[in-house]
Amino acid sequence: MRLGCLILFLLGALTSQAQVPGFVGKRFTIFLDANPSPAVFAQNPSNKLLVDLGETVNLATTNQFAFNTRPQVTAEYQFFKRHSIGISYSRIAFGTTRGYYKSAPVEGQEYAYELDSDVVRGDAIGLHMKFYYSTTVAPIGYYQTLSVYYSRVNTFDDKKSSTKQFRDDFKYPTVTMQLGRQSMPLKNLLVRAGFEFGWTFVPSNFLTEDNSGEWNAEEFSGYKVHGGLWGYYFFNLTLGVGYVLF
Repeated sequence: MRLGCLILFLLGALTSQAQVPGFVGKRFTIFLDANPSPAVFAQNPSNKLLVDLGETVNLATTNQFAFNTRPQVTAEYQFFKRHSIGISYSRIAFGTTRGYYKSAPVEGQEYAYELDSDVVRGDAIGLHMKFYYSTTVAPIGYYQTLSVYYSRVNTFDDKKSSTKQFRDDFKYPTVTMQLGRQSMPLKNLLVRAGFEFGWTFVPSNFLTEDNSGEWNAEEFSGYKVHGGLWGYYFFNLTLGVGYVLF
């Protein structure tokens, strides 16, 4: 059901045509976006994966409807005929696997750690530049967006817990490129759909090496957050609604 609704919204936003006059000259728009992405590179907050690409299952059950979302509110101003700038705020949530010790390890002795399914939560602020390519009057038509996000996350025991598992938050920048289309089915109401690719500048050891056998519990847990945050931004769909205020 959810997948069908997502497909219908995507097709509708990409194929609908604007028939409503009255928006010309208005430059300021507010958007609400869902930014869903299949849980392939980052398990969802219920610790489920759409597909497990690793050789080992990281305490995540495979589920054909496993998706992540990144709820986001954006304020955008069209400062030129085919150019807009904007600022955004988004909420972050995805699943992770944390290592922990049943008893405190003694220095110089090797201790095997246990694994537990946790949730990474946080937020991000972003700045972007948007370029319109269609022959229609902006903000209607095809567009490309270049964005920079600054994310701050930490690991929690579950979706509702307020106790951080790490003393310091994980803070990393992300750059993304988005391609999509906006249309106006009702006066001043915009719908948009497209896709977005991103790269988060986290330590890349999780991509190039497998040192998990040498990591302690804290190092293992940290690199699982790094890999999840990278995968969380790597690819997502853009599904949103907006309103042209003035």
